[in-house]
Amino acid sequence: MKGNRSMIREAKGMAVLLVLAFLAAGCGQGSDGRLPVGEPEEAAGEEAEQESVPEDAAESGKSAGYADGEDTEISPEQMDFIKFNYYVELNNDIIDILDNINYYYEVVDYTEEFSLLPDSGLTYGYRIYGKNVDTLEDCLLLADMEPDYGELDELVKEMAEPLGNLMTAFSDISGSNDYADNQYQKAKEYHEVIYRDAELFGPLGYEYLDAIAQMGDARTAEEEAKMKEDGLLIIYNASRGISIGRQVLDEIYSQGITDENITQMDLTRIRELHDELVAVVSDFDAATADNDQLIKESISNSRPFDGLYDALIQALEWMIKQVESGQPLDLSGSGAPLGSIGHFSETLSKCVDRYNSVFVD
Repeated sequence: MKGNRSMIREAKGMAVLLVLAFLAAGCGQGSDGRLPVGEPEEAAGEEAEQESVPEDAAESGKSAGYADGEDTEISPEQMDFIKFNYYVELNNDIIDILDNINYYYEVVDYTEEFSLLPDSGLTYGYRIYGKNVDTLEDCLLLADMEPDYGELDELVKEMAEPLGNLMTAFSDISGSNDYADNQYQKAKEYHEVIYRDAELFGPLGYEYLDAIAQMGDARTAEEEAKMKEDGLLIIYNASRGISIGRQVLDEIYSQGITDENITQMDLTRIRELHDELVAVVSDFDAATADNDQLIKESISNSRPFDGLYDALIQALEWMIKQVESGQPLDLSGSGAPLGSIGHFSETLSKCVDRYNSVFVD
């Protein structure tokens, strides 16, 4: 489990987080099919906002807790929406736990016996954040419910115990001030759990990220096709721009490239994606310049992204030029430098946030 794969996890996490927005575009209550997205239990309109915890649905297939006190049937579509969004939340928890493991081993030696790394300059518990098991427990219940997610359901069940143990251990570490007492007795107890369960959980966690990213990609493609078919050209091109940005990151990470070895990047596919992005942004600008299209999609602002897609193109072009220069990046500063993968990723993240604020929130 030791090793820094945080950039890969960031890309996969971003890819799945987008699904919340894309799903909303196709199964909502409004005239354009859009639907606000909140916590998983709020995921499917007014009715889903009041739906009960998963065990109630598991027992009866109904939703309790309505204002009139009557049970209401949860449709298969709502159940799919709710289950998928819980699994997205679990994806994000997994990313946090994988990060915790990496940060933990920046301070603690990767050996069975607990010992701090000499001269790390870091404090025990560095960048470790607590994580409760609520979402994991809900997903464990949902894993036995329809719709059947096959491999994902099995992964949830298989990794539940080691993941839950890690969540509890890291929560204890994040809130502990006496870990050094009695010759690091508590730290030794935490280490026993982390060393054992990180090995069990790690491969399963990465497999889960891959599986839900694939499911998310398939759903995104389906939603984008429906957007285009319905003539929703603004949201369609906005979605496509983000999808292409994700493909750029997927291509980079599939090559094993990071900011540290950026000059080794093969730009063949990256240049193709750049041209696709330029074309999509041009179509997006044309759609937002059409007053009839703005009215059709209930958008009042003709510049809903305030040039963020232009900034995304610019970030990609800077990165391409950095690779072409053959010069390594200066990574000594605190932020992601221009021309870096990190800067492109940050710009894409801003596009995601704006997409959610314009089309979802």
